[in-house]
Amino acid sequence: MPKTTSQTSAASSGKKAPKPVNPVVNAYLIAYNWASFAGWSWVLVQTVKTLLATGGDYTKVYAVVGDQLVWVQTAALLEVFHSLFGLVKSPVGTTAMQVASRLLLVWGICTLFPIPEVRSYWAFTTMTIAWCITECIRYAYYALNLVNMGPSFLVWCRYTFFYILYPVGAGSEAIEIYQSLPFAHTIHPAYYYFLVAMICIYPPGFFVMYTHMIAQRKRYLGPSKAKKSQ
Repeated sequence: MPKTTSQTSAASSGKKAPKPVNPVVNAYLIAYNWASFAGWSWVLVQTVKTLLATGGDYTKVYAVVGDQLVWVQTAALLEVFHSLFGLVKSPVGTTAMQVASRLLLVWGICTLFPIPEVRSYWAFTTMTIAWCITECIRYAYYALNLVNMGPSFLVWCRYTFFYILYPVGAGSEAIEIYQSLPFAHTIHPAYYYFLVAMICIYPPGFFVMYTHMIAQRKRYLGPSKAKKSQ
């Protein structure tokens, strides 16, 4: 059977032809991304509504969205399996570390320590808002890309909003961990030192992720990209 034009050109250039898209996998990923978008949107809307209704009282936010935040974030465990089984191209290790760091916050901090110093502290609200906006943009971006629709404004949001959202999110996470330290000894001394180590990891980890996103922004929004679109 003769090769198609794309197969022939791929063979002549020494590159493999693009792997055909599995329609079932594609449909699943579209559904997953839109479901995740809906979940994070709901948490964001409820957070904003609570702040508006209480005159900005951030101490009331966890009672409204805390449980939902835990489960919406826990659902992201599926992304590790997406990567593991080759449904997406993301590296397994990187995906697992990013998901694990979030799970530490929702399960190992906010759920494990049901105290005002953690749940009612302002950092929980800023962390939640930063996560929600980041994830709403990310999941909408992924879902639309799966149907070959990548609105330029969404690309711009994804590679611009991080300038503010990353410092706010990472800083709030570190503060939430710090707030839990006086109570970590009640779990186990080793857990206290584990959390201290996590706080120490945040600055270099943030630097790596932040500079990576800056490089990605140059790749997707830089002058060379603008010339190609003209």
